[in-house]
Amino acid sequence: MDKETTRRPSIPEGLRDILPAEAKARRDLEGRLRAAFEGRAFGEVISPTFEFYDLLSVEAGAAVKRDMVRFMGSDGRLLALRPEMTTTIARVVTQRLEPEAGPHRLYYIANVFREEFSKQGRAREFWQAGIELVGGAGGTDADTEVIALFVEALDAAGLAGFQVGLGQIGFLEGALRALPVTETDRERLRSALDGRSLVEYRAAVAALGLDDETVAKLLAIPTLRGGPDVFKAAAGLVIGDDARAALDRLQEIWSGLDAAGLADRVVIDLGIWRSFDYYTGLVFEAYAPGLGVPLGSGGRYDNLLAEFGRPQPAAGFALGLERIQLALSQPGPPSGAGA
Repeated sequence: MDKETTRRPSIPEGLRDILPAEAKARRDLEGRLRAAFEGRAFGEVISPTFEFYDLLSVEAGAAVKRDMVRFMGSDGRLLALRPEMTTTIARVVTQRLEPEAGPHRLYYIANVFREEFSKQGRAREFWQAGIELVGGAGGTDADTEVIALFVEALDAAGLAGFQVGLGQIGFLEGALRALPVTETDRERLRSALDGRSLVEYRAAVAALGLDDETVAKLLAIPTLRGGPDVFKAAAGLVIGDDARAALDRLQEIWSGLDAAGLADRVVIDLGIWRSFDYYTGLVFEAYAPGLGVPLGSGGRYDNLLAEFGRPQPAAGFALGLERIQLALSQPGPPSGAGA
């Protein structure tokens, strides 16, 4: 083959090969996480890489729908590579498992896909390990179990110095619903929160034309972060009955974590917002020193399974394996698998 016809091999932007040393570290990490999940009696689910777009887009949120990798199947139906695993697990539970046999404790280690430009900790294909606790009574005990396993999994990964932020999407969402504004206005506020842009959020609040007291409350809510003293500050910022009930639920979860000896591992952060529309209450994230993106996140999504005809309470989380490996490679205090 002459030089003019020689092809230079390449792969699409945002994809990468994992070579032996990193692959071994990845499999070791997966093994530690698998042991943590199975130690709490969660069973593995392996699901298809692509499914029907209309199913995967249920309650996905505008940003996730925009970034889904879509293509047409041979039968003319629109398909998509899975952008996350929660909706897939909800489909598995409603289609394959008997609801009365719950609660279902399920975990996965899988690749997911989104049309994002490659950047630190982000790619068009990336790997997640996570769990879903579906069915049963739900409530504070289930939330405590999920957060406890979140912490245990990060410990098992070998991370040191990580911090878990605990939020309640219903607190600010309840306030937004109580405002005398249009749904378009509310969506603009949600979009700013999802993009983590306080500048955009402040501008959107200012454009609403609300009274000074309400504006001050809306601006203050996403900045509340700290220990249990946050509850007292948040109580003075309540807008509407839904927000008050959501704050009470978050305080119950905090009390459950305190009773389980986990309160010192988390901080209250009422600025946490999620891209997915299916979250209904508790939300949480984990951060590591030196990494500007969350290691993982999760929350409660009690309405998602109702979209598939079998309403059940549910909560779960996903950890980004590439992000954990990045955090483990950062200079800092030594960490070990049993940290």
